[in-house]
Formats: sequence, structure tokens, C-alpha cells
Amino acid sequence: MLENRAYQFLERYREIEEWVADNLNIQDMRELEQIPRYHNIRSNLAFCRTLRNLLSHRDWSKGGQDLVVVTDAALKQVNTLYYSLNPQTLMRLAIPKSRIFSPSWHDSVLSAMKVMVHNDYSYVPVMDGYSVEGVFSAKVVMRYLSEESKPTIGEQLTFQELKPYLTNQQDEWRKYDFISADATLEDASRKFQASRDHRHRPDVLFITDNGRHDGKLLAMITPQNLVGV
Repeated sequence: MLENRAYQFLERYREIEEWVADNLNIQDMRELEQIPRYHNIRSNLAFCRTLRNLLSHRDWSKGGQDLVVVTDAALKQVNTLYYSLNPQTLMRLAIPKSRIFSPSWHDSVLSAMKVMVHNDYSYVPVMDGYSVEGVFSAKVVMRYLSEESKPTIGEQLTFQELKPYLTNQQDEWRKYDFISADATLEDASRKFQASRDHRHRPDVLFITDNGRHDGKLLAMITPQNLVGV
């Protein structure tokens, strides 16, 4: 386990060195610590550089692995450094549009529900062209059944008939939001943790080219996609 963490640390640090060399044309990591725009991460740079040197120069044949131990906190430090220098966009982890089930206004609600149950989908976007016109979930069905005088969920019911429930979702029960394609993982994490009230936290973020509901849908992401990142 200890050796595995040391290997992970060295591999991540190697990725940082390669990124710095390729993007900043810097070969010596000590130079990076002197650049003003990186002063806020100077201490982390120095820590990771020092630990990397200790790990790289220890004598493995003489039990050197016992002298330097890489903790989970150290791994977190080097990963934080990596993402500080090279922010990752959501698109790397998101579910692309080609894999998103997205019915149109004229599709059958019951047929869509069967697909959702089979695939364990909680939310699906209802599309009109490239944009998300509404978002369908179990809560939409519950509101429809509770408010209509003679509600039925048969094969003939289309999303067009549920349009008022799909496009006028109130904030207190709306559980989705939109974010732009150039947003980072940190931006998404902030959105998912924006409120202490669980009722107001989004369960899914739809990624569009402009970060709004009227933008072109590119992908979607859930908190589960960010686990372990």
C-alpha cells in the first residue's frame, strides 16, 4: 500500500513536470516558484518538489522505502497542485450527448419511463433541436397526477401534454442546473454543494455551449461522476 502511494505520487509529479515543460517551457520546477502568478501555490510546489526528490533519490535496495512514507494527505497535495496548474474541464468526465437519452415533445411518456426504469435514469432532458426545453423526472409525474382532474399515463400521453410541468419547474423542487463546457471540475463541485439545503442542490448538471438552458446540449454530469476525482 505504501509503495503504491509512492508510485502514484511520482507518476502525478511526472505529469506536472511534463505539463510545465510543454506549456510553460520550464525545465526546472524551482523556476515555477518564482513566477508571480503561481505565488499562491508556492508552498505546495516546494513541498511536492522536495518529496519527489526524497522519493527519487532514496536507496530502495537498502530499505529506503521505510525512510519516506507517502500519506494520503501528500497524494491529495500533489493532485491539488496538478489541477491548480492544469484545470480539467468537465467534458473529460461527463456523459456525452450521444449517450444521453433525450425524448422529444411528441414522444410517448410511458415509453420513455420504461427506458428510464430499465437504465436507472432519474432525469432526462426533453429536447427541441439542440436545446434542452424541459427536464423530465418522477416529480413531474407526481405533480401531473396530483393536479390533473383525470390523469392517465397511457401510451398516448406525450411530453407535449406535460409541457407546463416540464418548463415551469419551481426552484423548490427543481433538481437540475446548467453549466458551460469550459467549466472546471471545481466549478461543478461548487454547483453541487452550493446550498446546505439538500432540496435545492442539483442532482444533475447539463453542460451546454453557453452554460444556459437555451444553449446547445453537449453532455451531462452527476455528483457520482466526480467521485474519486
